[in-house]
Amino acid sequence: MIDVVNEPPPHATPSYANAIGGGTNGSWQWIINAFTWPREACPNATLLLNDYNIIEWSGDNSRFIGIVQTLQAANAPIDAIGAQAHDLDHGSVAFSTVERLFNNLHDSAGLPIYITEMDISTSDDNRQLQLYQQYSPLFWESSFVPGITIWGWIYGKTWSPAPESGLIRNGSFRPAMTCLMEQLDRPTN
Repeated sequence: MIDVVNEPPPHATPSYANAIGGGTNGSWQWIINAFTWPREACPNATLLLNDYNIIEWSGDNSRFIGIVQTLQAANAPIDAIGAQAHDLDHGSVAFSTVERLFNNLHDSAGLPIYITEMDISTSDDNRQLQLYQQYSPLFWESSFVPGITIWGWIYGKTWSPAPESGLIRNGSFRPAMTCLMEQLDRPTN
């Protein structure tokens, strides 16, 4: 698997975009080229376009779908979508919104969706457990999700925007980690 372009515009526009094809105005030629070249070098790799907020926020969802559809219309070899799942714990993000945008993303692109950076940041163990119990089945039971990556394990040692997302605190499983391990039929201690 290759995360070919991570966080495309407007989240990030690399300084080298014009040097590899340009198209920052919406044709996205630099992204098309970015997908074409790894397919040539790694013909059996799964090529992903990965971004954040695309299953939590309507505007980001629409913008991302537009990029994917532009790539598909240009026959760029995009194989899957990476949906970072960082804002599931955001107070104004409703489960019904995530469910709708998640399904809209798949229906509009027709591609598998990897959940690439799932984290739920809260110091409240019960709240974290509740959110994992709510969102995990949505992803695991979707036929178009081949994989989920949890983003950060150790409480207080994860990335700075989500320092309370760790599933292990003081060497012990938090309830959400125990729940995940039970669902995977793995030891819980």
